[in-house]
Amino acid sequence: MNEQLTNIEQRLFDYYDGKLKGAELYEVKSWIEASDENRRTARRIYSLLLAVDVYEAQKETDTEKALKKVKGKGIVSRRTGNWWQWAQRAAAVLFLPLLTLIVWQQVRIAQDERLAETFEIRTNPGMTTRLTLPDGTLVYLNSGSVLSYPSKFVEDARTVSLSGEAYFEVAKDPQRRFIVHTPQQSAVEVLGTHFNVEAYENDACITTTLTEGEVRFLYRDGRGMKRAMLSPGQKLVYDVSTHELTRYETSGKSELSWKDGQIIFDNTPLPEALRMLGKRFNVDFIVKNPSLNKNRFTGTFTTQRLEKILKYFEISSHIHWRYLNDPNINQEKIQIEIY
Repeated sequence: MNEQLTNIEQRLFDYYDGKLKGAELYEVKSWIEASDENRRTARRIYSLLLAVDVYEAQKETDTEKALKKVKGKGIVSRRTGNWWQWAQRAAAVLFLPLLTLIVWQQVRIAQDERLAETFEIRTNPGMTTRLTLPDGTLVYLNSGSVLSYPSKFVEDARTVSLSGEAYFEVAKDPQRRFIVHTPQQSAVEVLGTHFNVEAYENDACITTTLTEGEVRFLYRDGRGMKRAMLSPGQKLVYDVSTHELTRYETSGKSELSWKDGQIIFDNTPLPEALRMLGKRFNVDFIVKNPSLNKNRFTGTFTTQRLEKILKYFEISSHIHWRYLNDPNINQEKIQIEIY
């Protein structure tokens, strides 16, 4: 533990000296914002550096004057003989400007903590990404999603906004809740847990799947805001138009497969399977025959092309498909008809 503390203290010295760049700079910033104890350690290091800087500046300013006064007259030996009184006087001279500077700096740091930039991460259609938030929370962001979060969490709650789909591994912090705001006046609230949220702005439903811990789903109905609790192994589907909640038991295998670059169908109905494929391959599916929606599929796909997966649908369920536009033309979305 002492070795680790010594290492971080050295990195803090380098940080305040402006020697860190890139990943090292981000890691130290993230460490500082991770807890109040870390912030106190950082302030202590900064105050120490500030005191040294002030002393060195004062020493350089007075050196030339001191040399002119000494000039071999033995003054140095007399000061050395009464060094304690001289040191007390010197400390008194330095103390007030040093104290003023330290207090000013602490006030400025406190003000900076209340100010945070907002970052926005977007994923292109058909792409996914992974990022770490300032508190150490790990986030996987699915295709066509937008996540907004502050450069530092400075309030009682750690708050982010999501439009799309994301999987969160929330860093534990009993003092600060983690809240994901989603479209349609809904939110997910946790302290430290692993869960998936699917909340695309134009979708009819918002889905939360919990794998570890406990979450509260906050939503609005005709009578105001309500809360629903989830336990591990549960999926909650919120209908935006009717404000109805539906719970399902699930292993989470199918719902979370996207973050590992997989598509897993586990007795999955056709509409859900097509929705998963649509996100992965940036495709709009149009089902011409509603009776086909009764079909269910089981299988795991990783690097297979879309045509290969649809061929599997044809073989297992006698479903046919065709392109409605040219897939080789660079268009915003490909359209495929299922019949």
